[in-house]
Amino acid sequence: MRIACNMTSPSFGSGFLTYNTNIIKGILEKDDGNEYFVFINEELVDYFSIPNGKNIHLFKVSKKYSKTFLRYFWMQIILPIKILFYNIDVVFSPMNIMPLVLKIIRTKCVSVIHNNLPWLYPRDVPGSKIKSFLQRFLTNLTIKYSNKLIVDSQIAKDELVEIFPFILDKTEMVYMGIDKDSFLIKRNSKNFFNPKIDILKDTYFLTIASAVRYHCLEELILGFNSFAAEMKESRKLLLISRNLDSQYFAQIKKLLRNLYFKENIIIIEDLERNLIPTIYTNADLYIYPSYCDVFGLTNIEAMLCGVPVLTTKLSAIPEICGNAAAYFNPRDPNDLKNKLLQIYLNDKMKNKLIKRGFIQANKYTWDNACEKTKSIIIND
Repeated sequence: MRIACNMTSPSFGSGFLTYNTNIIKGILEKDDGNEYFVFINEELVDYFSIPNGKNIHLFKVSKKYSKTFLRYFWMQIILPIKILFYNIDVVFSPMNIMPLVLKIIRTKCVSVIHNNLPWLYPRDVPGSKIKSFLQRFLTNLTIKYSNKLIVDSQIAKDELVEIFPFILDKTEMVYMGIDKDSFLIKRNSKNFFNPKIDILKDTYFLTIASAVRYHCLEELILGFNSFAAEMKESRKLLLISRNLDSQYFAQIKKLLRNLYFKENIIIIEDLERNLIPTIYTNADLYIYPSYCDVFGLTNIEAMLCGVPVLTTKLSAIPEICGNAAAYFNPRDPNDLKNKLLQIYLNDKMKNKLIKRGFIQANKYTWDNACEKTKSIIIND
């Protein structure tokens, strides 16, 4: 069988890139019986550890197609031409959107839907109205025309099936995994004290979340500010973020300028991926304030690093975290403040969360995710 894998993604470090690099590596390493044609952004090739094999053909997609609209053009026009040229049997498309012409040329497609936001909270989708409309339009058609759909959690499947009842029989749930070797770093590692992030020698709480409205970063900042005011201490909140919604990001910056404890809140953009595991490991607490998430991988990464997790009991997050996390209302800064005080003052609770977190994080492996995904692709 000839299988094409469209692994092109936004060029910045994101959940898409984490998923793509791990899923394709695991599939290719364990399948030498099928022929694979793998398409990757040329600027991201180094992130992918593509194994060598006579059955693996790697194609570098020009950097000019990394921007959203040009990437859509490449996916809908150029990729189908290559699929026809190489006589592809199945296309694996893990980026929410498939080449729609596959329906016409009768080539099977297995698509992964990583995001339910456009249907649950359409007003909170970042980007221009034109971009949001186009993304939703193409994703709707992808959901309709894909032979198989893969989603990241049972809640994600239930939410999609409620919106699109006809997809029940063709939708499979496959949990994401975690790269354990990358995250098992000794606490207080000397590599941590990097000149670029020297301020992080201080004790800190950590949040890793892009600047979008459904991540409730304003409420996070207000809740932490109230906590800092009550405790009157120098503990920091480190927010590693990315500006995906310029208007919302401007609101966050304006909010920070008016806070009394603004010096305790540090925002870092575009940090190198290789520094992330150590930043997790040296945090005192991980806070994830999203109200719409089909998995919430950063919660699991923090657990594996031995960090207690405080997150939201919404969307798929409680399904993934179980009893290994403490929960708060992301829309209520006062609830966050109270939960921070509760955990901060209770070493027994923190230790219990850390122990449960290790157990919970080890339930999710890329080996399992890759094996199940490969089975769906091949047996479609």
